[in-house]
Amino acid sequence: MNKLQTKVVDSGIEFAKRIGLAPANFMTPTKLAAEAKALHPSLAVKVLNEKDMAKLGMGLLLGVSRGSDEEAKLIIVEHRGSPVSGAEPTVLIGKGLTFDMGGNSIKPSNNLHQMKFDMLGGGSVLAAMKIAAELNLPINIIAIVPSSENMINGRATKPGDVHTSMSGLTVDVRNTDAEGRLILADALTYAQKMYPTAKSYTTVATLTGAALHATGTTHSALLGNDQDLIDELKAAGDESGDLCWQLPFVEYHSDQVKGQEGVSDLMNISAKPGAGTTTAFAFLEAFADEVAYTHLDVAATASEGDEVTGRPVKLLSQFLFNRV
Repeated sequence: MNKLQTKVVDSGIEFAKRIGLAPANFMTPTKLAAEAKALHPSLAVKVLNEKDMAKLGMGLLLGVSRGSDEEAKLIIVEHRGSPVSGAEPTVLIGKGLTFDMGGNSIKPSNNLHQMKFDMLGGGSVLAAMKIAAELNLPINIIAIVPSSENMINGRATKPGDVHTSMSGLTVDVRNTDAEGRLILADALTYAQKMYPTAKSYTTVATLTGAALHATGTTHSALLGNDQDLIDELKAAGDESGDLCWQLPFVEYHSDQVKGQEGVSDLMNISAKPGAGTTTAFAFLEAFADEVAYTHLDVAATASEGDEVTGRPVKLLSQFLFNRV
């Protein structure tokens, strides 16, 4: 990165830290959408509400949001920097869960206040868009942030409930605390339908506690179905110092999230223990319809205790710089 890029990236990291540290009653899905609208005047921002989502058939995102009084939002941010008409965009999708109680699969109370950090993937994607706009990068970039809370009330999804995704696939929600992959799945389908010519699609999320055991706090976990795209992200991590590491993904992992015959197409958790980060990706990959797709699990790198690190903003920024 040159001096100007470094300065703008540092500012983007501070943005990600600020919105990440905000208390969950201050950083609701509605307020996160407002932050997106204020990123930069050159960015086109669209926000879908729950009525819009219902018309699109986003049963997974709406299923997660059922337990909350805060309305879910789907935030779409467009940076149209390429001088070439119809240039393929790069799509970044960030999990924007502004608070995660776990739903009916309730989390333990220890450190529960840190669950406001479950929107850090979405925050890092919005930061990357802010950086791209301020530097006027000559490429097209789309950011999509599905945002909701995962709470508990009489309407909240129960373990074993089945919801139909925007793609038409049905999902047996065996664990309501595995909600991030649900909201990302509908966002990934939306991205492919609205931006079918995209060069690539990448999801970024604080998705699994298993990532800490897989790669520790030094590397974000990286998975994908396209080795060239994986290598692009790995190189961006190495170049920026915001490191990531590829985890294995084979057909076995996809088999572990297949649904029970006569009940659903998929389950949102693995049928067997182990490889939790990879099986979470396997679930998401089922919604990638023959497109180049990668996923960054930043559960172990985006925060440390009560602090937000700002990762993987540098990695995403370098990835975009390298595409210019």
